[in-house]
Amino acid sequence: MKIGEIIAERYKLVDLLGEGGTSAVYLAENIVLNNLWAIKVLSKSSHLLSFDMEEIEILKNLSHPMLPRIADLTEDKENYYIVMDYISGSNLLKIIDSQGKVPEKILLKWTEDLLGVLMYLHSRIPPIIYRDLKPANIIVDDSGTLRLVDFGTARYHTNEVTEDTVYIGTQGYAAPEQYGIGQSDQRTDLFNLGMTIIHLATGIHPVKLESERKKDALKKAGISQKYIRYILKLTQTDRNKRFQTCDEAISELSKIIKPEGLLFKCGIHKKAKGSFKGMIGIASVLPGSGVTSLCLNIGKHLADNKVSSVLVELNSSGDFERIRAYLDELGEVKMQNESRFEVNNLTFYPHASDLGGVSRKGVDAIILDLGHLNSERKISQLNHSDIRIILCPCVPWKFNIFSECNKNIKSPAKNEWIYAASNLQRQDGQKLKKLLGCKEIVLYSTAKNPFYPSAEEQKCAGDMFDRVCRLAGKL
Repeated sequence: MKIGEIIAERYKLVDLLGEGGTSAVYLAENIVLNNLWAIKVLSKSSHLLSFDMEEIEILKNLSHPMLPRIADLTEDKENYYIVMDYISGSNLLKIIDSQGKVPEKILLKWTEDLLGVLMYLHSRIPPIIYRDLKPANIIVDDSGTLRLVDFGTARYHTNEVTEDTVYIGTQGYAAPEQYGIGQSDQRTDLFNLGMTIIHLATGIHPVKLESERKKDALKKAGISQKYIRYILKLTQTDRNKRFQTCDEAISELSKIIKPEGLLFKCGIHKKAKGSFKGMIGIASVLPGSGVTSLCLNIGKHLADNKVSSVLVELNSSGDFERIRAYLDELGEVKMQNESRFEVNNLTFYPHASDLGGVSRKGVDAIILDLGHLNSERKISQLNHSDIRIILCPCVPWKFNIFSECNKNIKSPAKNEWIYAASNLQRQDGQKLKKLLGCKEIVLYSTAKNPFYPSAEEQKCAGDMFDRVCRLAGKL
């Protein structure tokens, strides 16, 4: 690959960010939108291609503020090109090399953040074990947020395997079981976390510290006794003596950090009302179920609460073009070109093929109108969202066909889908909930005209969105 080369007719390679034996990562500019992305280039001739593709398979189904998103996947005869978020910042290894050890107050916050993302990974079905947590794989981005990168060693955990077939990890941070004497599991990531904290706290690489010297090095670095005991429990050689889960580690951490400083809920930080940031995927397993109307209702609610939002039409219904024509007649369209138009603080992307052409600069919320959930690509986009809503039919005679279609869709993240239905009687909602075997159906009323809702309709939209956020652990 050469700097200046253009991939998929829109990504211009700007710089080489890094390369290894099987891949290279480039900084690329979307020449249409003038925004930056990271592109991972995987050679189709590599004998390790299957391992690289497994990393992509894991990442594309994940959605967490600390994890990179995959926005696009393209290929030519020689390579696969994975378009991901470009994370501008410095990794923690470079930071401690240049600035020295990290103060305890910052370390406690970082421990909290890292436990949050590990708990998210471990709660997947099946659980994902990261297996290589270390300062070099953690970036502090330009906003000061920690970001976890490089999933090359991450794997799904299975109880059918009793030990790792090969040593995977980094010397100094790796747990004993990663040397071929057992299988990696959730406790392995907690050991890696503990060794990472030791390096950050002392400025000494763990490989240079003997086990009995860890306590002395932490004490010399000024770490409190409570936090030292906590770190030493994370790094017990016998994994049965470590914290057994992230939940347990978080609970113990809360005794060290002041209660008001710990904001965990399902691994996600609480957000103030109206401050939502992330991606919302909305779809239905039946066509013509009112997905676009719900997208508009939520988009208008967010815009009214000063949340910068865009709506992306990832289906072929053509509804967004009809919306454009309707609002253009009313003189409401402020700016438009072939790929997008803006109305009342909302930006619309009609008939988008993917997210590669969607500008995220200054955007808080992206709402995906997936329409009929009838392809693997749409299911993947839904599962890649922070909030995943499936719209149910509003008439009881469609419940059975909806339930059958829903059962036929296979997805590892299905337990995170939130089912919603508009203008449905409560007793019908109970019947549908029983039929789907889910804990809750979010019932709500739609606005007659989502662009001009009444005060009562605005309140209903806000109540519905708050309820969805709570179910998704985002509020």
